[in-house]
Amino acid sequence: MSLESIKARLSEVKTHRPSPYVDQLAAKLGINPRNVLKLDANENLFLLKNFIQKVMVEASYASDPRLYPETEGDELRFQLAKLNGVDPDQIIIASGGDQIIEVLYDSLVKRGGRVTAVTPTFSMYARAANQRQLEYIEAPLNSDFTLNVQGVLGKAEGSDLLVLCNPNNPTGNEFNKDEILQLIDGFDGFVLIDEAYMDFGNYSLVQETDYRKNLLILRTFSKAYGLAGLRLGYCVTNVELAEIINGQCMMPYPVSSPVLRVGTILLRNQEKIDGLVETAKEERERLIDELNTIDGVTAFPSATNFVLLNTEKPYSEVYEGLQDRGILIRAFGKVLDKDNCLRVTVAPRPMMDRFIEALREITK
Repeated sequence: MSLESIKARLSEVKTHRPSPYVDQLAAKLGINPRNVLKLDANENLFLLKNFIQKVMVEASYASDPRLYPETEGDELRFQLAKLNGVDPDQIIIASGGDQIIEVLYDSLVKRGGRVTAVTPTFSMYARAANQRQLEYIEAPLNSDFTLNVQGVLGKAEGSDLLVLCNPNNPTGNEFNKDEILQLIDGFDGFVLIDEAYMDFGNYSLVQETDYRKNLLILRTFSKAYGLAGLRLGYCVTNVELAEIINGQCMMPYPVSSPVLRVGTILLRNQEKIDGLVETAKEERERLIDELNTIDGVTAFPSATNFVLLNTEKPYSEVYEGLQDRGILIRAFGKVLDKDNCLRVTVAPRPMMDRFIEALREITK
């Protein structure tokens, strides 16, 4: 295969371009990087960095990097099973949720097959499909962000895999549980429910994996557990499917020993994590209320650690105005029938107050 043929085959794959890096924006503005607010990637800023660093040190001293992982994965799987009320044999551990997506595409979707995603959604679902030259079908939400169950099922007919984020990214809302179950039961292929933001929502479907053999639940440590930089995720499904994916689809040792140990230690600190999640949820509701007092701004309800907002001013003008003030958020533009949409991470109150004040100045 030539370089030109590779370029042609991957021409539909969009290069992932994150927002400007903190150091880049700080240098541009001539400010200290510590004065940049990074509110663009839904990271958990309620967990203190030094707490995570202490956990990393503990995990590092307990690991021998000369050796391949041995029981570390089993220990983490046991803790995850206990947390979710499932069997350890139902769990697939991977290097972040993105690896879960890749493995499920490779194992559940036939070559040249079709994936349907309820949209708007996490951009990696389309990207992974394009990488594999799979047909990618979009099944849009209603304009009020609710599910169109029959419309989704109609679009998904003939697909190998149906994907739904709940709570959804980027809209932030949580869907009606009974309607999701209708989708799962009404679809002939496999259904992946991405619960990356479940900790900030109100319910999980993880218990349904015992009864619905076509169901897989994706989870991540990148959000509530503050491990975006370490890459740790997992999937819960029925025992038989998990055995196939773990044994025949995953490459050996997908996650390093120290990262596995970090995950286990954090799960032993679940009470602390839960407390900080509750604080984040309280701050989220305050943020939404404050944003909705600003003329020309509409903030939508959220069951995640971010808020989608819509502005009367052009979104690019708002986005650039915030950057000029050292604040990074995510610019979307059009979301369904709503123009000028942006997304902001929920962060501790002093950060939110600075963001709110800056947004008031820009939009007035």
